[in-house]
Amino acid sequence: MLHLLSGCMMNSRRNSRLGWCVALVASMLVGTACDNVATGDVTVTMSGGDGTQRGLPDTLFQDGWSVQFNRYLVSLGDFTLTSASGEVHTSDRHVLVDVQKGDIPLAELKGLPAGRWDVGFRVSPPEARTELADGQVSADDLAMMRERGFSYFVEGRAVKAGVGVLTFRMGFPVDALMKDCINGVDGTQGIVVPEASVAEAEVTIHAEHMFYDRLGTHKGVQLRFDAIAATAGSDGVITPEGLASQQLTDLRGRDGQELKDAQGQPVVYLPGAYDVRTLQEFITQSIVDQAHLNGGGVCTVVK
Repeated sequence: MLHLLSGCMMNSRRNSRLGWCVALVASMLVGTACDNVATGDVTVTMSGGDGTQRGLPDTLFQDGWSVQFNRYLVSLGDFTLTSASGEVHTSDRHVLVDVQKGDIPLAELKGLPAGRWDVGFRVSPPEARTELADGQVSADDLAMMRERGFSYFVEGRAVKAGVGVLTFRMGFPVDALMKDCINGVDGTQGIVVPEASVAEAEVTIHAEHMFYDRLGTHKGVQLRFDAIAATAGSDGVITPEGLASQQLTDLRGRDGQELKDAQGQPVVYLPGAYDVRTLQEFITQSIVDQAHLNGGGVCTVVK
């Protein structure tokens, strides 16, 4: 390469072809540098963790309920990695999965330059391009969620000693871009793609967000179900329509009276800075950020 550059310089003195020579050498240098860039791969999976798979015990709830999910459908995709220099790699795959059934492969991104990458993805209702996870979700489920604009749909049952068993079929219309995710493993930004190896990125669903009693913070929250239970119909089924009938400023029990806790105090949900008026709207907002990176890594929400 040095010999070529020297020849170019000597030749340029004779016939003023320096610009052409420099351009040729520069292109060869760039090509050589690109050929030597260390690369690695990224595999992306999705998990509901113990919350969706084993349920939430009564010890977690302020009002003594326990919850078990039969299905926990999530619609998401467009997993994106962005380097510090602005290089972007995206998986165009958009899928509808049931994380209650276990961990699910989402995407593979291969041949990425080794180093740190920011992570992002979008939770959004099914589209025409949305794929079904094999054997987990039906075409009818996809059609229903697409028609109603749900990106989350959950089914299961709730149990409370002395009260009985209720079932629920609840859907929530979340549409949000998650970006600049923190890695739940070590608290750093995004993930590191290792040279000649594979980095693992897991989108982890935290089901407990659905039962928070305050928005805008994880501090001081209580998990509650009494207000949700009070919306069950005469058949004992909780639906989005029932949740929408429960007004946050006037929470009622199944007897139609003011909803109170075991100590006789009014049950209160704190919406913070969010303009939500019904329990359906409150839960929808609460679960907007329940998709994390590698366990507990939170992401910035962009709607």
